[in-house]
Amino acid sequence: MSREMWHRPRDAIRQGRDATLAQVVEAIDRTAPETKARLAAEVGISEQYLSELLQELKRDDVVRKAYVVDDAAVYANADTVSPLHAGRRADGSADERSERATDSTTDPGDRAQTVLDLLARLDDVTATQYAAARRSFVGEEPDRPAGALESLANERYSAVLSELKSYTLTTDWPGNRVASDLATIATNLEIVGDRACFVADVVDSQAVATSGVVEERVCDIFEAGETINGHLRSILFECDLAAHDDLIVQEETVHRDLDELFELVTAYDQEMYGYLVTVTRALERAIYYWVHAAEIAVHLHSGVQPDHVLI
Repeated sequence: MSREMWHRPRDAIRQGRDATLAQVVEAIDRTAPETKARLAAEVGISEQYLSELLQELKRDDVVRKAYVVDDAAVYANADTVSPLHAGRRADGSADERSERATDSTTDPGDRAQTVLDLLARLDDVTATQYAAARRSFVGEEPDRPAGALESLANERYSAVLSELKSYTLTTDWPGNRVASDLATIATNLEIVGDRACFVADVVDSQAVATSGVVEERVCDIFEAGETINGHLRSILFECDLAAHDDLIVQEETVHRDLDELFELVTAYDQEMYGYLVTVTRALERAIYYWVHAAEIAVHLHSGVQPDHVLI
Protein backbone atom coordinates (compact mmCIF):
# COMPACT_ATOMS: atom_id res chain seq x y z
CA MET A 1 0.00 0.00 0.00
CA SER A 2 1.26 3.48 -0.79
CA ARG A 3 2.49 5.52 2.17
CA GLU A 4 2.00 8.91 0.52
CA MET A 5 -0.36 11.31 2.26
CA TRP A 6 -3.80 11.31 0.76
CA HIS A 7 -5.65 14.63 0.55
CA ARG A 8 -9.42 14.54 0.18
CA PRO A 9 -10.72 16.00 -3.11
CA ARG A 10 -12.31 19.40 -2.48
CA ASP A 11 -15.67 18.50 -4.06
CA ALA A 12 -15.92 14.94 -2.76
CA ILE A 13 -15.94 15.24 1.03
CA ARG A 14 -18.13 12.22 1.71
CA GLN A 15 -16.42 10.15 -0.94
CA GLY A 16 -13.01 10.92 0.56
CA ARG A 17 -14.08 10.09 4.09
CA ASP A 18 -15.68 6.83 3.01
CA ALA A 19 -12.54 5.85 1.12
CA THR A 20 -10.34 6.60 4.12
CA LEU A 21 -12.63 4.69 6.48
CA ALA A 22 -12.25 1.69 4.19
CA GLN A 23 -8.46 2.09 4.23
CA VAL A 24 -8.43 2.21 8.04
CA VAL A 25 -10.51 -0.96 8.31
CA GLU A 26 -8.35 -2.72 5.72
CA ALA A 27 -5.12 -1.69 7.45
CA ILE A 28 -6.36 -2.91 10.83
CA ASP A 29 -7.54 -6.19 9.37
CA ARG A 30 -4.30 -6.80 7.48
CA THR A 31 -1.60 -5.56 9.87
CA ALA A 32 -3.19 -5.59 13.37
CA PRO A 33 -1.25 -2.45 14.43
CA GLU A 34 -0.27 -2.17 18.08
CA THR A 35 -0.38 1.63 18.29
CA LYS A 36 -2.39 4.48 16.84
CA ALA A 37 0.80 6.02 15.44
CA ARG A 38 1.60 2.85 13.50
CA LEU A 39 -1.94 2.67 12.13
CA ALA A 40 -1.84 6.34 11.07
CA ALA A 41 1.44 5.75 9.26
CA GLU A 42 0.05 2.64 7.58
CA VAL A 43 -2.96 4.53 6.21
CA GLY A 44 -1.07 7.74 5.48
CA ILE A 45 -3.13 10.16 7.59
CA SER A 46 -2.56 12.21 10.72
CA GLU A 47 -3.18 10.71 14.17
CA GLN A 48 -5.72 13.44 14.85
CA TYR A 49 -7.78 12.53 11.78
CA LEU A 50 -7.35 8.85 12.59
CA SER A 51 -8.77 9.42 16.08
CA GLU A 52 -11.85 11.02 14.55
CA LEU A 53 -12.35 8.08 12.18
CA LEU A 54 -11.80 5.51 14.92
CA GLN A 55 -14.46 7.14 17.06
CA GLU A 56 -16.93 6.70 14.21
CA LEU A 57 -15.90 3.08 13.59
CA LYS A 58 -16.04 2.22 17.29
CA ARG A 59 -19.44 3.86 17.62
CA ASP A 60 -20.70 1.58 14.83
CA ASP A 61 -18.95 -1.42 16.46
CA VAL A 62 -16.88 -1.94 13.33
CA VAL A 63 -13.64 -1.67 15.32
CA ARG A 64 -13.16 -2.61 18.97
CA LYS A 65 -10.41 -1.70 21.41
CA ALA A 66 -6.92 -2.90 20.47
CA TYR A 67 -7.89 -2.22 16.86
CA VAL A 68 -9.62 -5.50 16.15
CA VAL A 69 -12.03 -5.59 13.22
CA ASP A 70 -15.44 -7.15 13.81
CA ASP A 71 -16.19 -8.62 10.38
CA ALA A 72 -19.93 -8.95 11.00
CA ALA A 73 -20.19 -5.30 12.02
CA VAL A 74 -18.15 -4.18 9.03
CA TYR A 75 -20.47 -6.02 6.66
CA ALA A 76 -23.52 -4.58 8.41
CA ASN A 77 -22.09 -1.07 8.02
CA ALA A 78 -20.64 -1.49 4.54
CA ASP A 79 -22.48 1.55 3.18
CA THR A 80 -20.53 3.64 5.72
CA VAL A 81 -17.05 2.40 4.86
CA SER A 82 -17.55 1.75 1.16
CA PRO A 83 -15.54 3.96 -1.23
CA LEU A 84 -18.13 3.11 -3.90
CA HIS A 85 -21.23 4.17 -2.01
CA ALA A 86 -21.06 7.91 -2.58
CA GLY A 87 -23.67 9.16 -5.04
CA ARG A 88 -26.38 6.79 -3.81
CA ARG A 89 -29.54 7.41 -1.88
CA ALA A 90 -30.30 5.49 1.28
CA ASP A 91 -32.34 2.98 -0.72
CA GLY A 92 -29.34 2.20 -2.93
CA SER A 93 -30.57 4.02 -6.04
CA ALA A 94 -28.48 6.63 -7.82
CA ASP A 95 -29.02 10.25 -6.84
CA GLU A 96 -29.39 13.12 -9.32
CA ARG A 97 -25.66 13.79 -9.41
CA SER A 98 -24.98 10.21 -10.44
CA GLU A 99 -27.26 10.51 -13.44
CA ARG A 100 -25.39 13.42 -14.98
CA ALA A 101 -23.07 12.85 -17.92
CA THR A 102 -19.50 12.77 -16.66
CA ASP A 103 -16.90 15.31 -17.74
CA SER A 104 -13.65 16.70 -16.41
CA THR A 105 -15.48 18.51 -13.59
CA THR A 106 -17.53 15.53 -12.40
CA ASP A 107 -16.77 14.61 -8.81
CA PRO A 108 -15.38 11.16 -7.88
CA GLY A 109 -18.71 10.02 -6.43
CA ASP A 110 -20.33 10.51 -9.82
CA ARG A 111 -17.44 8.77 -11.53
CA ALA A 112 -17.75 5.75 -9.25
CA GLN A 113 -21.46 5.48 -10.01
CA THR A 114 -20.81 5.83 -13.74
CA VAL A 115 -18.29 2.99 -13.60
CA LEU A 116 -20.77 0.81 -11.71
CA ASP A 117 -23.44 1.56 -14.30
CA LEU A 118 -21.07 0.57 -17.11
CA LEU A 119 -20.10 -2.60 -15.24
CA ALA A 120 -23.80 -3.47 -14.93
CA ARG A 121 -24.20 -3.08 -18.69
CA LEU A 122 -21.18 -5.33 -19.28
CA ASP A 123 -22.51 -7.91 -16.86
CA ASP A 124 -25.88 -7.88 -18.63
CA VAL A 125 -24.37 -8.89 -21.96
CA THR A 126 -21.88 -11.47 -20.62
CA ALA A 127 -24.60 -13.08 -18.49
CA THR A 128 -26.75 -13.23 -21.63
CA GLN A 129 -23.88 -14.97 -23.44
CA TYR A 130 -23.70 -17.50 -20.61
CA ALA A 131 -27.46 -18.12 -20.82
CA ALA A 132 -27.16 -18.54 -24.60
CA ALA A 133 -24.43 -21.17 -24.12
CA ARG A 134 -26.75 -23.05 -21.77
CA ARG A 135 -29.55 -23.10 -24.33
CA SER A 136 -27.14 -24.31 -27.00
CA PHE A 137 -25.99 -27.17 -24.75
CA VAL A 138 -29.53 -28.53 -24.36
CA GLY A 139 -30.20 -28.25 -28.09
CA GLU A 140 -32.28 -25.08 -28.04
CA GLU A 141 -31.80 -22.09 -30.32
CA PRO A 142 -30.96 -18.93 -28.33
CA ASP A 143 -32.45 -15.63 -29.43
CA ARG A 144 -28.90 -14.40 -30.02
CA PRO A 145 -25.99 -16.88 -29.97
CA ALA A 146 -23.17 -16.20 -27.53
CA GLY A 147 -20.75 -15.47 -30.39
CA ALA A 148 -23.09 -12.91 -31.93
CA LEU A 149 -22.92 -10.90 -28.69
CA GLU A 150 -19.13 -10.87 -28.51
CA SER A 151 -18.67 -7.55 -30.31
CA LEU A 152 -21.17 -5.89 -27.96
CA ALA A 153 -19.39 -7.38 -24.95
CA ASN A 154 -16.04 -6.06 -26.22
CA GLU A 155 -17.55 -2.62 -26.79
CA ARG A 156 -18.94 -2.45 -23.26
CA TYR A 157 -15.70 -3.76 -21.80
CA SER A 158 -13.77 -1.01 -23.60
CA ALA A 159 -16.25 1.57 -22.28
CA VAL A 160 -15.57 0.46 -18.70
CA LEU A 161 -11.80 0.66 -19.15
CA SER A 162 -12.07 4.08 -20.78
CA GLU A 163 -14.12 5.45 -17.88
CA LEU A 164 -11.73 3.86 -15.37
CA LYS A 165 -8.87 5.70 -17.04
CA SER A 166 -10.70 8.99 -16.41
CA TYR A 167 -11.56 7.83 -12.88
CA THR A 168 -7.88 7.22 -12.16
CA LEU A 169 -6.77 10.57 -13.58
CA THR A 170 -9.38 12.60 -11.68
CA THR A 171 -9.41 10.80 -8.32
CA ASP A 172 -6.72 11.13 -5.66
CA TRP A 173 -5.25 8.10 -3.95
CA PRO A 174 -6.73 5.65 -2.92
CA GLY A 175 -9.17 6.09 -5.81
CA ASN A 176 -6.57 4.73 -8.21
CA ARG A 177 -6.41 1.49 -6.24
CA VAL A 178 -10.20 1.22 -6.36
CA ALA A 179 -10.07 1.81 -10.12
CA SER A 180 -7.56 -1.04 -10.50
CA ASP A 181 -9.83 -3.43 -8.61
CA LEU A 182 -12.82 -2.38 -10.71
CA ALA A 183 -10.77 -3.02 -13.86
CA THR A 184 -10.10 -6.56 -12.62
CA ILE A 185 -13.83 -7.08 -12.11
CA ALA A 186 -14.49 -5.83 -15.65
CA THR A 187 -11.86 -8.21 -17.03
CA ASN A 188 -13.40 -11.10 -15.11
CA LEU A 189 -16.81 -10.35 -16.60
CA GLU A 190 -15.33 -10.17 -20.09
CA ILE A 191 -13.66 -13.57 -19.55
CA VAL A 192 -17.03 -15.06 -18.57
CA GLY A 193 -18.36 -13.98 -21.96
CA ASP A 194 -15.34 -15.54 -23.69
CA ARG A 195 -15.87 -18.84 -21.83
CA ALA A 196 -19.54 -18.81 -22.84
CA CYS A 197 -18.56 -18.37 -26.49
CA PHE A 198 -16.09 -21.24 -26.14
CA VAL A 199 -18.78 -23.55 -24.73
CA ALA A 200 -21.17 -22.62 -27.53
CA ASP A 201 -18.45 -23.28 -30.14
CA VAL A 202 -17.69 -26.71 -28.64
CA VAL A 203 -21.38 -27.62 -28.64
CA ASP A 204 -21.80 -26.53 -32.26
CA SER A 205 -18.62 -28.14 -33.57
CA GLN A 206 -18.73 -31.51 -31.81
CA ALA A 207 -22.48 -32.15 -31.91
CA VAL A 208 -22.33 -34.77 -29.14
CA ALA A 209 -25.81 -35.38 -27.75
CA THR A 210 -26.22 -35.74 -24.01
CA SER A 211 -29.27 -36.88 -22.10
CA GLY A 212 -30.49 -38.19 -18.81
CA VAL A 213 -28.70 -37.64 -15.54
CA VAL A 214 -25.48 -36.39 -17.17
CA GLU A 215 -27.30 -33.59 -18.97
CA GLU A 216 -29.16 -32.76 -15.76
CA ARG A 217 -25.90 -32.42 -13.83
CA VAL A 218 -24.37 -30.09 -16.42
CA CYS A 219 -27.55 -28.02 -16.41
CA ASP A 220 -27.31 -27.86 -12.61
CA ILE A 221 -23.83 -26.36 -13.00
CA PHE A 222 -25.12 -23.83 -15.52
CA GLU A 223 -27.92 -22.89 -13.12
CA ALA A 224 -25.56 -22.58 -10.16
CA GLY A 225 -23.39 -20.22 -12.20
CA GLU A 226 -26.38 -17.99 -12.93
CA THR A 227 -27.26 -17.95 -9.23
CA ILE A 228 -23.69 -16.98 -8.33
CA ASN A 229 -23.86 -14.19 -10.90
CA GLY A 230 -27.00 -12.95 -9.15
CA HIS A 231 -25.14 -12.86 -5.83
CA LEU A 232 -22.27 -10.98 -7.47
CA ARG A 233 -24.71 -8.35 -8.73
CA SER A 234 -26.22 -7.98 -5.26
CA ILE A 235 -22.79 -7.51 -3.69
CA LEU A 236 -21.30 -5.19 -6.29
CA PHE A 237 -24.26 -3.02 -7.25
CA GLU A 238 -26.42 -3.13 -4.10
CA CYS A 239 -23.70 -3.45 -1.43
CA ASP A 240 -25.52 -6.53 -0.07
CA LEU A 241 -22.60 -8.27 1.59
CA ALA A 242 -24.86 -10.88 3.20
CA ALA A 243 -25.14 -12.32 -0.31
CA HIS A 244 -21.52 -13.45 -0.02
CA ASP A 245 -22.52 -16.19 2.44
CA ASP A 246 -25.16 -17.42 -0.02
CA LEU A 247 -22.57 -17.31 -2.80
CA ILE A 248 -20.23 -19.57 -0.81
CA VAL A 249 -23.05 -22.08 -0.24
CA GLN A 250 -23.82 -22.10 -3.96
CA GLU A 251 -20.13 -22.51 -4.80
CA GLU A 252 -19.97 -25.60 -2.59
CA THR A 253 -22.95 -26.97 -4.50
CA VAL A 254 -21.04 -26.51 -7.76
CA HIS A 255 -18.16 -28.58 -6.39
CA ARG A 256 -20.51 -31.40 -5.40
CA ASP A 257 -22.17 -31.37 -8.83
CA LEU A 258 -18.78 -31.46 -10.54
CA ASP A 259 -17.62 -34.39 -8.41
CA GLU A 260 -20.82 -36.34 -9.14
CA LEU A 261 -20.63 -35.50 -12.83
CA PHE A 262 -17.11 -36.83 -13.30
CA GLU A 263 -18.00 -40.02 -11.48
CA LEU A 264 -20.80 -40.48 -14.01
CA VAL A 265 -18.91 -39.65 -17.21
CA THR A 266 -16.15 -42.20 -16.60
CA ALA A 267 -18.68 -44.79 -17.78
CA TYR A 268 -19.02 -43.14 -21.21
CA ASP A 269 -16.89 -43.54 -24.31
CA GLN A 270 -13.82 -41.39 -24.92
CA GLU A 271 -15.60 -38.96 -27.24
CA MET A 272 -18.40 -38.23 -24.76
CA TYR A 273 -15.93 -37.96 -21.87
CA GLY A 274 -13.73 -35.48 -23.74
CA TYR A 275 -16.74 -33.40 -24.75
CA LEU A 276 -18.14 -33.17 -21.23
CA VAL A 277 -14.76 -32.41 -19.67
CA THR A 278 -14.22 -29.57 -22.15
CA VAL A 279 -17.63 -28.03 -21.50
CA THR A 280 -17.58 -28.36 -17.72
CA ARG A 281 -14.01 -27.05 -17.35
CA ALA A 282 -15.02 -23.96 -19.31
CA LEU A 283 -18.07 -23.52 -17.06
CA GLU A 284 -15.91 -23.99 -13.99
CA ARG A 285 -13.58 -21.19 -15.07
CA ALA A 286 -16.48 -18.87 -15.92
CA ILE A 287 -17.94 -19.40 -12.45
CA TYR A 288 -14.52 -18.88 -10.88
CA TYR A 289 -14.26 -15.42 -12.42
CA TRP A 290 -17.72 -14.48 -11.13
CA VAL A 291 -16.77 -15.66 -7.63
CA HIS A 292 -13.46 -13.83 -7.76
CA ALA A 293 -15.21 -10.63 -8.87
CA ALA A 294 -17.59 -10.97 -5.91
CA GLU A 295 -14.63 -11.40 -3.57
CA ILE A 296 -13.09 -8.18 -4.88
CA ALA A 297 -16.42 -6.38 -4.53
CA VAL A 298 -16.72 -7.45 -0.88
CA HIS A 299 -13.24 -6.10 -0.24
CA LEU A 300 -14.00 -2.81 -1.99
CA HIS A 301 -17.21 -2.27 -0.06
CA SER A 302 -16.06 -3.34 3.40
CA GLY A 303 -12.27 -3.18 3.51
CA VAL A 304 -12.28 -6.78 4.76
CA GLN A 305 -10.86 -9.59 2.65
CA PRO A 306 -13.33 -12.52 2.55
CA ASP A 307 -12.30 -16.16 2.47
CA HIS A 308 -10.43 -17.09 -0.69
CA VAL A 309 -12.46 -18.52 -3.55
CA LEU A 310 -12.56 -22.31 -3.77
CA ILE A 311 -13.14 -22.88 -7.49
